Amino acid sequence: MTRIRTIGGLVAWGVLLLAAAGWSTALGKTGEGEAPPTRATAAPSAAKAYRYDYFDNFYSIAAGDRAALWIVGNSGRILHSPDAGKTWQVQSSGTEENLLSVSFLGPRKGWVGGHGGTILHTEDGGATWVRQTTGTQLPIFTVGFVNERMGFACGYFGLFLRTTDGGKTWENKSFGEDVTLRGMHFLNEKEGFLVGEFGTILRTDNGGSSFIRLNSSVPLTLFAVHFSDPKSGYAVGIDGTVLRTSDGGRSWAREESGVKDHLIGISGNDQVIVAVGLRGSMTARDKGGRWVPHETNTLNWLSGVNVSGGRQGYAVGAHGTILRIEEILDKGRGK
Repeated sequence: MTRIRTIGGLVAWGVLLLAAAGWSTALGKTGEGEAPPTRATAAPSAAKAYRYDYFDNFYSIAAGDRAALWIVGNSGRILHSPDAGKTWQVQSSGTEENLLSVSFLGPRKGWVGGHGGTILHTEDGGATWVRQTTGTQLPIFTVGFVNERMGFACGYFGLFLRTTDGGKTWENKSFGEDVTLRGMHFLNEKEGFLVGEFGTILRTDNGGSSFIRLNSSVPLTLFAVHFSDPKSGYAVGIDGTVLRTSDGGRSWAREESGVKDHLIGISGNDQVIVAVGLRGSMTARDKGGRWVPHETNTLNWLSGVNVSGGRQGYAVGAHGTILRIEEILDKGRGK
């Protein structure tokens, strides 16, 4: 059966991506002959304090520990906070590509993925970034590592990459269908989940050597997936869609999120799960409770979210938006 991509429910999200992230330009690069250079030109430099810029668009945030945070965004932007978000510094990425995803293992080793098949790696907390060879120029929407050796990345046209040596080499293990993979969560070296267009949910039990298609029961694009433990997971997508599994992905049930805007990012721990999306949407679910929407006092889209200990964490998005999650959730408790 032929599937046709329609713009319908994706107008707002598509427009912001094309305008702010320049994805149409990135797609135009897929026909170019040579891969980009394998090393970024970023050199160590003195920390530069970040000053708010309306034209910044932030797509992802990650924590190395309770104090060390990183944000990535358009035009190669990387921000780092060494003090749990009290101050932010600009790091030189050595690229002008839009950076869509960031993953850190501790305060020193991290990876960033983005347009043009870009994956950058640091071993010194972002003082220097080195570009790794991926063998693709397709946009990479999500990159993640489970340890210093084993990492994964996914993106356009079923793109799926795997490394077993920290990114020195990346193996193309792409899913054999024309379906864009937007989000990914790996529990360990073997078990992982990917989500994307047409309600796609994939599971692998062998580190991406093969995939099992799961029944999501929805035809809508899913943007992100998160598992709190091997059994309990959530996927979010268009029109406030939230799907939940309590049996390791064998079955998925739709839950009422309390919002109608597209949900683009999700993160959580064993106490709370937080999802964010268009028009400043944020909805949260405490353990054993239901989803409750929270007022963020912004209409800027939110894309990246990271929940650390308890109810602490940050959400990031359009026009330099950086929100402290615990302030929003604690305020909502008083309603």
